[in-house]
Amino acid sequence: MKSIYLKRHELFKELSLLASKAIDACILSTSTLNEELSRQCLNECVRITRDDGLIFVHGLPHTLPSLLEPLMESLTFKYWIAIESTPVKEGRCLPTTHSAVVLFAKQKKYFQINKARFPHRYCAFCNKTLKDWGGKAHLMHPDGFAVSDVWRHFPKADNYTKISLPVLQALFSLANVGEKAICAVGPLEALSFREPDYSETTKRLKSINAHIAEELFDKLYSQYALSLESSSKHTKKQLPGEVKVNTLDETLLDKVHQGDIVEILKRYPPNSVDLVFADPPYNLDKMYNSYDDKKKEGLYLEWCNSWLKEYIRVLKPTGSLFLLNLPKWAIYHARFLNQYLFFQNWIVWDAVSEPRGKLMPSHYALLFYTKHPTDFTFNYDRVSEIDAPTFCIRAGCIKERKKQGIDQKVPLTDIWWDIHRIKHKKERDPHPCQLPEKLMERIILLTTNEGDVVLDGLCGTGTTPLVATRLKRRYIAIDLDRNYVEITRRKLQEIKSKGYIWREPIKRYKKPITKKQLQLELRGLTKTLGRLPTEGDIRSMSKYSLETFKENFPSLGKALKAAKLEVMSEAT
Repeated sequence: MKSIYLKRHELFKELSLLASKAIDACILSTSTLNEELSRQCLNECVRITRDDGLIFVHGLPHTLPSLLEPLMESLTFKYWIAIESTPVKEGRCLPTTHSAVVLFAKQKKYFQINKARFPHRYCAFCNKTLKDWGGKAHLMHPDGFAVSDVWRHFPKADNYTKISLPVLQALFSLANVGEKAICAVGPLEALSFREPDYSETTKRLKSINAHIAEELFDKLYSQYALSLESSSKHTKKQLPGEVKVNTLDETLLDKVHQGDIVEILKRYPPNSVDLVFADPPYNLDKMYNSYDDKKKEGLYLEWCNSWLKEYIRVLKPTGSLFLLNLPKWAIYHARFLNQYLFFQNWIVWDAVSEPRGKLMPSHYALLFYTKHPTDFTFNYDRVSEIDAPTFCIRAGCIKERKKQGIDQKVPLTDIWWDIHRIKHKKERDPHPCQLPEKLMERIILLTTNEGDVVLDGLCGTGTTPLVATRLKRRYIAIDLDRNYVEITRRKLQEIKSKGYIWREPIKRYKKPITKKQLQLELRGLTKTLGRLPTEGDIRSMSKYSLETFKENFPSLGKALKAAKLEVMSEAT
């Protein structure tokens, strides 16, 4: 195998010499390439990658959407991996720690990556795992937790101008390449590995030697530096001139409207709202009462753009827009918003997942835009600092350590890992995607002052107006569904009359036998037998009947999940 340095001006030329469909996985860093060269190199990466191959695109959150959107039709988007890096402060936005690697597959039907794991990390106070499995600790893998699409566990490094070696090695471990495969790596000025005889490429491709890669990367990285300031995010926009700010009539404030978001927003004058927020349906076929959550992609994006245009119109010159969605859709949203507003942050909400899948989806994209690049309400001191990441976010642990005066803090950045999704039914309304109040509280405190106007045009069961009311802001709330609107109005009335929301207690029926007990029983049998038990073993050795296992699990394999961990533990 011959390893070749590729200088920036030679990168496209060298890639164009590689044989078509000869590479199993490509990794291209676009951070120091201009947009045109990035597009050319990406097209070449698509060409040289096998039909069942993978393409990793590394770059910065504010530049990747315009680069990636054209690829969304020809490739299959899989993951936007957010990598926590060395903090960088630029302008008035949140300190940036988010660099990105976006994973595409060349085809929809076939996609395979290796299952990688990070070692378990434990709370410095309670000594439990930092990731809360929600009562499923017995299913924790002995080798660590499965990689998610938010990587916060590497040493902080400059992953903006380059891909650090630990991150690169993690990408290699994910890429499902065989013994005769080769990774074409293109970071910065780009590295490529190829055989000198192109006619024999597909026969003689070999795996990357990580030691060679480390040496070459270190030499290459030392040659170049990227100034974030020089790659300004605002060069294509004109600053707004003198704009008349409209004060809303009292009849338009503190209202919960039922109906179409676009039609209702037309009643509101331009430049009249301080904060606009949206958490739209994610087009995942969730069970909403009055909304079709399985639209064709083009129709879904057309619908989103229709109300985003109204959001932009009613937003004050000093106002902020926040939009929450899955990373796939956020790429399209960012490309659209870049035409009209000023990018501030792609905030990563690292919503804790339970241990499942080869790469757990934890990344929810929260886009932060403003109408002016610098002149906007920004109360960073009200929301920062937050609890140090060396501690877990279990309520009991938080309460006890603060009681003992243990309260280390760190600055808030653009990766939010300290807010849980709503886990308990007692806190939920009958809505498939209800947001935690803590998330909305942070957004509202960060970008508004008391008396400011907050708009949520897809408010569901009212998290935004409820938090706005508690924080002494005015609100405008809209939802298509009559039931959700009634729930929101009822809760707002209860806050006004009682000062709290009454929820009917949930009756808990304790099962005589839990799934956890059954899984631990099979794990015990495995330890005794030195192998996984068969149905015959369960019949003859278990204190529970085989029928009990079948009644509680869809398959015996599910019941044996904890037992399989015992086998792995013994093997190691």
